[in-house]
Amino acid sequence: MKYPLLALIKLYQWTISPLLGPVCKYYPSCSHYGYTAIDRHGALKGTALTAWRILRCNPWSLGGVDHVPPRKRPRWHELLRAAWSARKGGTSAAAPGTEEKPPSELPPGPAAETPSHAQGA
Repeated sequence: MKYPLLALIKLYQWTISPLLGPVCKYYPSCSHYGYTAIDRHGALKGTALTAWRILRCNPWSLGGVDHVPPRKRPRWHELLRAAWSARKGGTSAAAPGTEEKPPSELPPGPAAETPSHAQGA
């Protein structure tokens, strides 16, 4: 269902939008917002975000910059990932013994070895 909606938005952008000109009060335009929202969040939530954006685009609105919110992982997804990684026996596919060390235990970097007069200070 996602791809037919994206195709409809592209059809609108190629045919009707050039005839209307740049009339949107928001950046990005409502059609670009809708395309990104549906692409990022899927058909259902993306359509809801787009409808809400179009409802806000009215003569009494001040407009401005309004980006599509980032996609958040639902709580059930986090629980599923935790259960799956525990079942597999670890949190990553890294080899055993390659866990990260805290910054206090790391060896000094090249900037720590370079004299201060050579760093431009």
